Amino acid sequence: MIFIKDFFSTLNKPRLILSFLNITSDGVVIVDTEGRVLGINKKFEELHGWTEEEVIGKILPMTPEKDKAMVFELYEKIIQGEEYSGREVEKLRKDGSTFYANVTISAMRDDSGEVVAFVGVERDITEKKQAEALIKESEERYRLLVENSPEPIVVLQDNRIAFVNPAAVILIGVSKPEELIGENAARFFHPDDLDILLGEINQLYTFNQACSLLDKRLIRLDDEIIHIEVKAVPIQFQGNRSVQLLFRDITERKKAVFELAQKEREYSRVLKLSPEPIILHRNCIITFVNDMALKLFNAQTTEELIGRSVFEFSSISYHEGIMERFAQAIETDGFMEFTSLELQRLDGTVVDVEVSSIFIHRHDGEPVIQTVIRDMSERKRSDHIIRRAEKLSIVGELAAGIAHEIRNPLTALKGFLQLLKSKETAYVDIMLVEIERINQIVNEFMSMAKPQADKFVETDSKDLIENVIFMMQPQAILYNVQLNFYLDAMDSRIFCEPNQLKQVFINLIKNSIEAMPSGGTISVRIIAKDTSDLQIVFSDDGLGIHHDQIANLGKPFFTTKEKGTGLGLMVCFKIIEAHHGHIDIQSELGKGTTTTITLPFP
Repeated sequence: MIFIKDFFSTLNKPRLILSFLNITSDGVVIVDTEGRVLGINKKFEELHGWTEEEVIGKILPMTPEKDKAMVFELYEKIIQGEEYSGREVEKLRKDGSTFYANVTISAMRDDSGEVVAFVGVERDITEKKQAEALIKESEERYRLLVENSPEPIVVLQDNRIAFVNPAAVILIGVSKPEELIGENAARFFHPDDLDILLGEINQLYTFNQACSLLDKRLIRLDDEIIHIEVKAVPIQFQGNRSVQLLFRDITERKKAVFELAQKEREYSRVLKLSPEPIILHRNCIITFVNDMALKLFNAQTTEELIGRSVFEFSSISYHEGIMERFAQAIETDGFMEFTSLELQRLDGTVVDVEVSSIFIHRHDGEPVIQTVIRDMSERKRSDHIIRRAEKLSIVGELAAGIAHEIRNPLTALKGFLQLLKSKETAYVDIMLVEIERINQIVNEFMSMAKPQADKFVETDSKDLIENVIFMMQPQAILYNVQLNFYLDAMDSRIFCEPNQLKQVFINLIKNSIEAMPSGGTISVRIIAKDTSDLQIVFSDDGLGIHHDQIANLGKPFFTTKEKGTGLGLMVCFKIIEAHHGHIDIQSELGKGTTTTITLPFP
């Protein structure tokens, strides 16, 4: 600083200036009118990286070469009295890098008023410029985001429109943003919604936080009213406190919700008037019952059922299966076939029903299951009557054969009894055998005709077939039909109601006998299909059935016989279905028919 000291001495400046140069937080440089450096302070050294000794006498080393001519022009203006204060200028460092500084340049004059030097004061504004650049970049991103947003955006200042993006221009129905700038926002909102909206906006200014979504009505320029969702957020826009409104047109959604609600009301009316009992339940809790369901449950009011669990009305043994079906209905979004269960009514009575469930979508998004219930009491009674009638029909048709079979042993017994009169006892054993045969036939006949409660037990199907063949043998002999039985299974046990299966087997063998008026052969074979199923196959070489008629077999009153009712096979199908099995019939005209019954192993 010796050079500066000498310079100041010649200018008759106080020594205090020298001390000030090093205590200020700004960089200070003094140059003469030719731009040569006369002195710098410590902060200048820190900012630029040069020491005082490195710059003394050099011409504007801190100014980029491209700007030096401009600086000299500036000096001339300052000499002429122009002020240069607080300007942002790019400055040069020793390492060649640049930075921005806030610069003030003042002229130093001697006693005669002539400019002898210039004092430059620099304040590093690098951080400020970086912050401004970030802000500018952020604003640019915001501008691009807002202008390209598919959602309408409006900025308000004192409830007047200060900005709208293109989407808002389209929503409100104007041709360009300028038509909206400066307009009071109140004119575009429905009067009934205005107070609440303006109240929310005022709250934004008070608490400086975004408000929740508001459902409002917007009035377009053409006076069309549309429904919108509004989100209001406090922001700074162009340096002023403002509110940004984000709109979303929900007119179509509102319309869809209204139509859905209307359809649900219509759907509820349909459910209520349905001739079948229907309940709706969510998470297994009943939410709706129709009038027929009230009747089925023996309830007087809906309050007796709504809010209760569906499991309250069935035995615990059904609960796991019910849960699985409900889960499947939701997962597949499909219809569940009818399944049987016992329903416990409010009065404690039990009724046989079939139920089917389907998952339906509600507008509130919660899964709801609709369950249709069919009271099977009447159908079961009808099935029992039909089955009983068919059984009696079979018994009647077998009567002739059985009478013939009984007549022969009786004739023998009568003859041998006549011989006994003459003390001949050699025929007693023959008589006993014939009497026992009569007894067996009558027992089977009575067992078949006797009404019994359905009771499923583990039974050997081989024994059932042998008993039926024994019963049917007389009728087979009458028609010159040979009955053959083959066992091709190590294990022929099944879980069944024996009398019902006997009824099925008798019906099938009787049909085969009637299909062979000139005689023939019937083969019955038990086959183990796999580890889970057993098959009982009935084959004949009778007249056969046309393939177009096979699909109708088992339907009520469909028959290929001249005097048949069609109920026999229908009963057979129902019995096998109740045993969780199925019947398959294959036939060819002139070659015969094969009927396969598949039943599960126990």
